[in-house]
Amino acid sequence: MDLKRHTLVDVSDEGREFILAELAGSGNDSDVLRDKFGRILLPHKAGVRVPGIVRREEESPRSGSLPLGFCEPVLRGESRLRIAAFARMEDVVRVVTPYELISTDIPTRTASMAALADAVLLANELDIVPGVWGSAAMELYTGLPCTHAGSDLDLLVAAAPHERLFLFMKEIKLMERRFALRIDVELDHPNGYGVQLKEFFGQGRTVLGKSIKGVELFPREQLVDELPNGPSVTS
Repeated sequence: MDLKRHTLVDVSDEGREFILAELAGSGNDSDVLRDKFGRILLPHKAGVRVPGIVRREEESPRSGSLPLGFCEPVLRGESRLRIAAFARMEDVVRVVTPYELISTDIPTRTASMAALADAVLLANELDIVPGVWGSAAMELYTGLPCTHAGSDLDLLVAAAPHERLFLFMKEIKLMERRFALRIDVELDHPNGYGVQLKEFFGQGRTVLGKSIKGVELFPREQLVDELPNGPSVTS
C-alpha cells in the first residue's frame, strides 16, 4: 500500500485494541495509560472513529505495519494529546486522502472552515485540485468541532502548471489577511514530495521537500521544470 503523508486511515476495532495494548504495556501504569490513550483510540470512548494519519518513521520502521499518528480531535486545554503508533496492515479498513475530504458542503463554523470553503472555490476556478489536512480535515472527517477561533488552515494542492499555482498563492495571501489566520499550502509535487508553496515561490535557490520516506532539498528550477504544462488561465 503506497500511502502519502496526511492520508487518513481507519483501523479496525481489533487493530485499535492491539495498538492500545502495545502503548499501555503491562507495567504499573498500564491502566492509567490505557484509559488515557483509549479516549482517542476506542470509538466508544472517543464518540467517533478517530482516524490515524500516515506519518514518517525514521528510527524503527516495521515490516507489515503502517506508521500512524493519532490526535485528540477536539482541543481541550492548550494542546491536543498526540499518539505515535503502528497499525498492522491487515487492520486497515478505510483510507481517505486529503482530496477526498473536500465536498461542496463545507461547514463554515469557524474562520478556518470559512477560508477553506473560499479556497476550494478559488482552486476550482483555477482548475487546481484542492485537499485539506490538519484540524479542518479532522472536522470534515469526524463531524466534530475540531477547529477553533485560533486554528490555522492547512491545504494540499495537486501538481498544476506554474502560472496557476502562482495565482492561487497570490490569492491565498489576500485570504490570510481577510480571515486573519495563517494558511499553509503544501504542493503535492510529481516527485512524490510535498513542498510549501510559500517557499516554492520564495527567493531561495533550494526548496525543502517532505515525504513518508524522508526530507530532502531540491533545486527550485528542477521543481519548476517537473511541473505539468497546461493552457494559460488567460487564454
